[in-house]
Amino acid sequence: MALINLHNHSSYSDGTLDPGALAREAARAGLAYFSLTDHDATGGWAEMGPALKREGIAYCYGVEISTSLHENLHILGYGIDPEDPVLAARLAEFRGRRAARIKKILDLLRGLGIGIAFEELPVPEGRTVGRPHIADLLRRRGLVNSRSQAFRRYLAPGAPAYVEPNGPSVEEAIRAVREAGGRAVLAHPGVVAKVLDLPAWKEAGLGGIEAFYPAHTGAATREFLSLAARHGLFVTAGIDYHGPGSERDKMTGFEYSDEYFSEVKKAFV
Repeated sequence: MALINLHNHSSYSDGTLDPGALAREAARAGLAYFSLTDHDATGGWAEMGPALKREGIAYCYGVEISTSLHENLHILGYGIDPEDPVLAARLAEFRGRRAARIKKILDLLRGLGIGIAFEELPVPEGRTVGRPHIADLLRRRGLVNSRSQAFRRYLAPGAPAYVEPNGPSVEEAIRAVREAGGRAVLAHPGVVAKVLDLPAWKEAGLGGIEAFYPAHTGAATREFLSLAARHGLFVTAGIDYHGPGSERDKMTGFEYSDEYFSEVKKAFV
């Protein structure tokens, strides 16, 4: 049984494995189709592509862009050129916005008596900083037991150190993907069901929807398959793997079927 998983993160964003280790984990899980979709970054592909080739895993170049509409409204891009200079400039801008947000969060944490300097977050130049990096540092200091506890206590909407996202609009994210030669896909639609506007986003260039996702019930998956057909969107499948210690650490996939995934397969190299 061939497995497909097109939603994964490495240490170039908020994953805990470097791309080479991530490729080996995908091979151990028996994946046949894969993509790395780091948040607002494509630098991991320089290592990821060759590593996947060594493991004999088919892949498409990917990225995940966080938008300002909703905390979890993300646009996946498949079949992009990871070295496209215009995309690189846009992603660098998006990462800069993220860094500004993180600094505001750190200011709020200081007001709560938790002093963290931005420079303490272990994020090299060119990689994406995010709230999980703060959560991991809080865990290392013994202030929380897990990323999820850090989010509940400090970093999630309604918590005392929460700051609204400041990424691009949904339309800007879609345009960034398309102008880099990619296909734009709505990530984990079940998480953002209350703000879905598929007709408007299809008009902006959205091509697909991540119908198969671990948090979707069978009924939800069927509903997203129906919505995709109604709006002329293709469907994709992803686990949203982040690696050991992330609480999203089970590498697996969905059964591959041409009925569902032949369109996204056109984005594979």
